[in-house]
Amino acid sequence: MNIPIGLQLFSLREDAARDFIGVLNEVAKMGYAGVEFAGYHGVSAPELKKVLNDLGLTPIGSHISYKELDENLSEMIEYNLEIGSPYLVCPSAPRYLLENATADDWKSFAAKMSDIGAEAKKHGLKLAYHCHTLEFEIFDGEYALDIFYDNVDPDNVTAEMDAGWIFHAGIDPVEYLKKYKGRCPLLHVKDFKKDGEQTEVGTGDIDLAGIVGVAKDVGVTWYVIETERYNMAPIDSVRVGLENLKAVIEKA
Repeated sequence: MNIPIGLQLFSLREDAARDFIGVLNEVAKMGYAGVEFAGYHGVSAPELKKVLNDLGLTPIGSHISYKELDENLSEMIEYNLEIGSPYLVCPSAPRYLLENATADDWKSFAAKMSDIGAEAKKHGLKLAYHCHTLEFEIFDGEYALDIFYDNVDPDNVTAEMDAGWIFHAGIDPVEYLKKYKGRCPLLHVKDFKKDGEQTEVGTGDIDLAGIVGVAKDVGVTWYVIETERYNMAPIDSVRVGLENLKAVIEKA
């Protein structure tokens, strides 16, 4: 059975801000199996749950800022339990890690995330961390992301790797994913040209076939397409990305 494909709704952030339910309808019509949230646009949990059920869309998880996880965790847990979303995903590191961070800062962040993950786990939810390029800064020969994952409790924090950002950092996503076998259930799929320009999934230079080839063995349970820069209307961009990823999967 193929790994299902979902969409990170940040890809359609401007459309979603205008008509969130309409966007969910369009995403379902395209053939996406699930969605990952980047905010709920004022829609209550009971209403969103009904819409998802009616459209046959699986809630994959929710991107929730570290600040929200730190300050409003109970509220985030309650909302995601209501809509049936199993993952709380920290989409990026807190601001203090974006400038002048040290290896010890990443270790401290890992400890805090482990605590948040332990609380989420009590309620049957899972905490994941989504990477960008900044996590590939090197400290004493180690990537910051490796320091982070070496120091989190693996029972409380899992990985949402982003193949596009890994490639953008100059690292082979296929080989890097193998390193986290069993720890990466969610995989963001975005695409870049070798010159660093982001593009629609399947029109860049990342090795989509190689990624698809190792995904099952790594333990990926969801591909999540995310596109933040486009060469066409965002709604068309995510449609093209879905079609291209499906074509690669069918050839595998």
